[in-house]
Amino acid sequence: MNQKSLNSSVVFQKHVAILFLPYLPEPKWYLKKIAGVPFLLRNILVLQKMGVERLVVWAEDPVHDQEGFLAAIKADKRLQVELDWANKEFISSLPETLSFLIFDGSTLLNECGGQMVQIDADNFKDFPEELMQCLNKKEIYFLESESLKQPERLRDEKDFYEAEEGLLKSCGLSNDSFMDRLITRFISRQLTSFFLKTSFTPNQITFLSLVIGLVAALCFFSGGHKMGIAGSILLLVSAWVDCADGEVARLKFMTSEWGAKLDIISDNIVHCSVFFAIGMGLYFSTGESIFKYLGMLAVLGSLTAFILLSKTILGKKAEATKKLSLESCNEKISDQLANRDFIYLLFALALFGRLDAFILLTAAGSNFFAIYLVCQKLKTTTT
Repeated sequence: MNQKSLNSSVVFQKHVAILFLPYLPEPKWYLKKIAGVPFLLRNILVLQKMGVERLVVWAEDPVHDQEGFLAAIKADKRLQVELDWANKEFISSLPETLSFLIFDGSTLLNECGGQMVQIDADNFKDFPEELMQCLNKKEIYFLESESLKQPERLRDEKDFYEAEEGLLKSCGLSNDSFMDRLITRFISRQLTSFFLKTSFTPNQITFLSLVIGLVAALCFFSGGHKMGIAGSILLLVSAWVDCADGEVARLKFMTSEWGAKLDIISDNIVHCSVFFAIGMGLYFSTGESIFKYLGMLAVLGSLTAFILLSKTILGKKAEATKKLSLESCNEKISDQLANRDFIYLLFALALFGRLDAFILLTAAGSNFFAIYLVCQKLKTTTT
């Protein structure tokens, strides 16, 4: 069996991409939503991300109102790929030198790709005879998943549910921290499942997270043990919602550079507001001016570190979204700066009434970190 490695940037310039739709169990089967996106549209958007610029759709059985069926898909603003129905006349009109890459549209396509496998007598039966006759004497390939040789077709409602659950479990980032993987992502996935059923956009969810975080800062600013606990709980909720915005963006193909910037900036507004508010709340409660200055120092250190690493943080977030791994020193440092794990320490210390210990550690740690970054930058500049 002939196999070739998949390189999307080259493959789709050399092959005609065909999306094969097996028999429809019901008229709107391929328009059912998975994680907020119609099944057929989700697969087309995955192929678009893989590099497909023109895609032809072949249905095993005639689809009622073909133009209306595709019009419902083409109306989506996320779609950029050229999309048409395939038929015998269309395929016959293509140059004989072209080869074809077939995707099974009844499975949930994986943008991570796999191996191109040439269709032969062993796997010929997976596709309708009429389509194979049209492609007679041409090179035909299909994509074999790296994890599954033959992905399961979605045949009933249970399959749709399991497909959505699988997507939700896989929508984290490659640079997630320990507590993100242990707790935060589990809770955020429940929120994401809710948001996917609403009209909320990722940026609106980011704004919601920002508002909750600022309300948390107001609680800390009020001072006192009970308000400290309330603030720490709201900060946890803000972080969980903050995770959901990115998950929704990735699942609904709505990621953008502006959205990534808004997310990072909102995070830092919340963190700086909380640090300042904790210092002021302790000052109001104890009358000790030192806490006011510790809060200001924590903000200064955090802002300095963010300014120095802002470009790296944004780049790292974009690469993590693509599941890629970067290993430079600055990128590892940026992971720590974007780390949300401190919210769990803050919650524990708030329960025991030790916000004073938190603000002391944050003020010292953030400024030592900022000084280290400044020294690294000066060292790089001089060399």
